[in-house]
Amino acid sequence: MSKTRICVSVYGENEENLLANIRRGFEKGADLAEVRLDLSGYSSVESLVAKLRPFADRLVLTLRPVGEGGKSSLPAEERVKILKRLADIGPAYIDLELSTLKQHPADDFRGAGVKVIASWHSFESTPDDGSLNNFCEECLKQGDVAKVVTFSNGPRDNIRVISLYAKYPSTRLIAFCMGEQGWITRILSMAADAPIAYAALGDAKTAPGQLTVEEMLVMRENIFRGGGGG
Repeated sequence: MSKTRICVSVYGENEENLLANIRRGFEKGADLAEVRLDLSGYSSVESLVAKLRPFADRLVLTLRPVGEGGKSSLPAEERVKILKRLADIGPAYIDLELSTLKQHPADDFRGAGVKVIASWHSFESTPDDGSLNNFCEECLKQGDVAKVVTFSNGPRDNIRVISLYAKYPSTRLIAFCMGEQGWITRILSMAADAPIAYAALGDAKTAPGQLTVEEMLVMRENIFRGGGGG
């Protein structure tokens, strides 16, 4: 059983603010930082390349579009171009939506030695088991890691999403529920051996139901204490 890495989701109004938040996340004990570029301000891509390079091997880079829970209004081609340039600094992961990967396959990123998270989100509900399975299989096919995230309207939704870990390789699957009723799945995913679990930097939540870095670290310690986690 490997220990899930805690990934703090961060953003900033400019490069300096973004870097300060990345540093704060790591100081609080996060293993990785998800850089939400769609929520951040920056002067240029080349400036981002220079600023992010020192932290690259601990970063998950995301440029989420409007309609997929993000704020970027850039065309898919432009978003992919930016992420390809940032892949040159060697981040731990690039996160791309399943819909984007179907048009822009992950091979270009893998060629740069970067692992790709293929993500799919449902922001209002949790679909039926058949649909969940299909989305999970598509994400596993398109990416190195599948990220399947839904909105929970109650315990049944939580159970259905966490049950995905019994069907698919847990070390390649990040599956949990958003929403105030879904927060427990963020903890259960760690117990199911997910490679990454997301957390907030203080009150700066990027998704409903997100727990703080400190809370997730305590939960992880309780899960792995005496459980053989590395």
